[in-house]
Amino acid sequence: MMGQEGVGIELEIVMEPNQEFAPGWILTSPRFSGNLSYPVIVGSSGEVAYNELAPYRAWNFELQPSGQLTWYNQLSAETTGWEVLDSGLVNIETLQIQEGQLDFHDLEIREDGTVLLMGFENVEVMVTDSVPDPADPNRVVKDCILEEHDAAGNLTWLWRASEHIPVSWCSSCNWTFPLLDAYHHNSFQTQENGDILLNLRNMDMVVMIDHETQEVLWRLGGPESDFTFASSSDVFTQQHDAQMLSDHQILLFDNGTTGANGLARGAEYTLDFEAGTVTLVASWPHPDSNIASSQGSIQRLEDGGTLIGWGTGYSDESNGGLVSEFGPDGELRGTLYFPPNHFAYRAKKVRPGHLPLHTGCADFAACNYDPMAVVSVSCIGLGDPCDDGDACTVGDEIQEDCSCLGVAIETDPDAGQCLDPNAVNFNPCASPGLDDGSCQYQVTFRLDPTAWSSVPQAVTLVLGGSAPLPMAPGGFGTWHVDVQIGSGLWDFGFEADGMSDGVLRSFDLSSPEIWDGAEVRSCFGALLTACPGCSDPDNHAYSPFSGGDAGCTDTGASGCTYPSAVNFNPLAFFEDGTCVFDDGTCAQDINADGLVSVADILDLLTFFGTFCD
Repeated sequence: MMGQEGVGIELEIVMEPNQEFAPGWILTSPRFSGNLSYPVIVGSSGEVAYNELAPYRAWNFELQPSGQLTWYNQLSAETTGWEVLDSGLVNIETLQIQEGQLDFHDLEIREDGTVLLMGFENVEVMVTDSVPDPADPNRVVKDCILEEHDAAGNLTWLWRASEHIPVSWCSSCNWTFPLLDAYHHNSFQTQENGDILLNLRNMDMVVMIDHETQEVLWRLGGPESDFTFASSSDVFTQQHDAQMLSDHQILLFDNGTTGANGLARGAEYTLDFEAGTVTLVASWPHPDSNIASSQGSIQRLEDGGTLIGWGTGYSDESNGGLVSEFGPDGELRGTLYFPPNHFAYRAKKVRPGHLPLHTGCADFAACNYDPMAVVSVSCIGLGDPCDDGDACTVGDEIQEDCSCLGVAIETDPDAGQCLDPNAVNFNPCASPGLDDGSCQYQVTFRLDPTAWSSVPQAVTLVLGGSAPLPMAPGGFGTWHVDVQIGSGLWDFGFEADGMSDGVLRSFDLSSPEIWDGAEVRSCFGALLTACPGCSDPDNHAYSPFSGGDAGCTDTGASGCTYPSAVNFNPLAFFEDGTCVFDDGTCAQDINADGLVSVADILDLLTFFGTFCD
């Protein structure tokens, strides 16, 4: 698959049956040489969202903990450095080291803006115990430098490997050479407590550095390991991208160049600090059992899966590098294959919503081309499905002029020609202007009979010449019924307990386009839709359909509601506890204080459940 401008790398992406990559984006940057470097972004279904040539840039293309994208630029001596990129992959800042020379293997920009950088400096050391000729013990060594900068770029912490780790621990040095790359530091990881995990490829060793004292806390691998491997085949060699998963779990990419294992693999180990042992608990061998002479990466994904960039561990199929993603159980999800002799230093996954790039369609020929887009998604072009907004067309497709057009469906002649959207049988595909009067409407009739002489036991709707339709009781004494009727002018009335209220009403559906679907409200015995009464629900004259307070009574809504009381109020709606009786023998006055109140209820509760004589 080529890039949008035709200058991208040829990629083959193979998804396993019924598999997808974990949600998010795979970032990698295969290269043939410095001037042939290709940053690539691949989505969860294997779609290529970005694929462009970036000469002398894009080494170690990845997302920082700060949420910024970075890569290493080696275009010239003036521009060399770590570039911090904006949403258009344009450099906005270049990071440099202050001691020695900058190293391109790793960078860390933390959430608080502090920066951890790698560097190197050639220093002369004496290694009498390692060189073949003790009479010539001096060698120039490429020293490992780590620098920490604050958010303003000030140097706040400096560490040199030669001051803490003897050069003689190098397990891959040719001691006859005058210049030794004894450490070959290629990755680091800051821990929660500030300590730093450092990977030293040419010592086959990973170390933990105490940030406060700068001393090495422990060593894993190499000739001076603090941990013993259970088997020689468990030992890693020339490793890359070491990272702690927990206090006792470490994950790394084992290049397998010189070890007994004999192939590249991803490897996960458990560290037992008390016993001084290390156990291989999981491994992901190279698909073609090849070693990786250099480069490589590994990442534990949020869903428990694992992403591995195989470095120079080439594929037998393409004779180039590859990237593999595995599920939590080790099942292969899919693979990115690079062309012959193209290899990527690392591959890393970015979670959904965390890729800080402008997203849109980057295809110039597409109808929705976005000139600002870097990550290309959802391009629309000729023949793509669309929605023209017409419910009466099918097979809607994008046309050559980027319009959306579908084919009209044949209408059912028996479906009717109702053109009113409020109707239950609205036909959106009916011929315009040919309404045949067949519209049917769902109408709710609601009645308030509270002004009647008594509470009715049954209420019916008499609609046109039809038989009475039973209504159901609702809130606040109202009754309702739903009926389906056609357009026209409808006469209707009501009966309560078989007695008509004597009022003939009408409901106009002859012009349905002006009906808003509201229920039809009526009052028993009144032609008005707003019933007489009171809008105060605490007043005994309250009506839910009342349009005002003309019917509210002057007497209070609360008072004494006990008929045997001296001050009984027949108009009282709520009992307010003020009842007074003419003697102390009131059965309701439990505490005999001459007042029926809440205190009597509390006394009653104390006797609740007891037996009377």
